[in-house]
Amino acid sequence: MKSTDVVVSADKVTKVYQTGQVQSRALRGVTLDIQSGEFTAIVGPSGSGKTTLLNLMGALDVATEGTLTVLGSELSALSKRKRSDLRLHSLGFVFQAYNLVPVLTARENVEFVLELQGIKLDRRRRAQAILDQVGLTEFADRRPNQLSGGQQQRVAVARAVASNPRLVLADEPTANLDGENAEMLLELMKDLNQKQDITFVFSTHDPRVVAYARRVLTLVDGRIEADDTKHTLAK
Repeated sequence: MKSTDVVVSADKVTKVYQTGQVQSRALRGVTLDIQSGEFTAIVGPSGSGKTTLLNLMGALDVATEGTLTVLGSELSALSKRKRSDLRLHSLGFVFQAYNLVPVLTARENVEFVLELQGIKLDRRRRAQAILDQVGLTEFADRRPNQLSGGQQQRVAVARAVASNPRLVLADEPTANLDGENAEMLLELMKDLNQKQDITFVFSTHDPRVVAYARRVLTLVDGRIEADDTKHTLAK
């Protein structure tokens, strides 16, 4: 049974960007809780604040107003070093552009996270086991430019879960994938969610992601306009 721990709690979170004399309000008083084990999509038009909210959850930025607690830590109270430690040890990230290190093989990209964590023993074996899990056993020694887009994104997922995170944040993870590869990626992440109780939160325009999500949050002009908690898993 999945736990009901709150992994993300936002209370009246506002984010304002300042460019010269111009202020841009990306989020406007967002309040929400995300429970452990959720598979949640954040949707909305371009400029609605989806990526901003994901960046705040990922401790990549801090809120201008309000409080945001991730895995029990109130982020604005953490130093940059402690936010970095939180990202390294407890969070995973999947980006639209993959963000793999081009000179490293698939295995080395996964190992890199373990190296940053200070893990020395069995690093290669652990990285290979994760690549096996995402169906890339035969591609471990290939560099990103020798892999298809779908394969690169699966390496990105392997890297994201290498640190055994409780929360994975995925920003438009299927945007560059065709239908078959998007389906494979979503099945992979659903499997990780169900078998390892990893919480996934997506920002997306993709109806394929929405079809898999069990909760859909709709952002419009920086506010949550709808919270479909009864959305059923389609697959």
